[in-house]
Amino acid sequence: MILQPYLLTKSANKVSIDFSRAIIIDGIGFTKPNPTFLGRAREILVGSGLKVDVYNGSQVTIKLLDDLEGYGLIILRVHSAIEVKYGFLYLFSAEAYNRDRYTYEQSHGAYKEAYTFDSSEGPYFALRADLLGREDGLKGSTIILMGCNGTGSDHAIKRLFERGVKAIVAWDGYVSLEYTDEVTLTLLNLVYTEGLSYSEAVKKIMDIMGPDPTWKSRLIYLANPEG
Repeated sequence: MILQPYLLTKSANKVSIDFSRAIIIDGIGFTKPNPTFLGRAREILVGSGLKVDVYNGSQVTIKLLDDLEGYGLIILRVHSAIEVKYGFLYLFSAEAYNRDRYTYEQSHGAYKEAYTFDSSEGPYFALRADLLGREDGLKGSTIILMGCNGTGSDHAIKRLFERGVKAIVAWDGYVSLEYTDEVTLTLLNLVYTEGLSYSEAVKKIMDIMGPDPTWKSRLIYLANPEG
């Protein structure tokens, strides 16, 4: 469990969310780049009037995830996994794990050593998902989690909503990289080009494209119950 001293280090001055800003964080691009995805996603968002920042590959450090703030839309093309002991969701950076770095964060469970299914890569530092960004840095943000099991931690979802996140779009199980790339581009096009709401777009995608062909997981739209 995270102890109070670490949470206090996450506190900061109140941050104004700029809803005209979007960020794409592509940690998976470190080993499995998809320039077509990045280019098309940016094109869709810029075409709708958004200012887009892209962090790719080795730029996706654990501190980038930890210090995130100020974006109306956050797209996370990163690996994610449920930790077995407590059921917490962790978001992978592309920063190589080192037991001697970030010892304070590791001792409080904020950062963990994380492995993908590919034994030839990693381990990486991963951040507990409910600690994503600065404490007040996500109020009003919409978060798209492109990795596996994004809805698998009730604690993460509850805590992110308590921190003011507006909505979360995520998979309810494992998902192939090719399918999440395809679906995410379709989602962005439906919302930012065709003008559907996120909930409408997710429903349309699942009605037409369906669950992941291999893992049968579904894309889920979760809205903050507090509005």
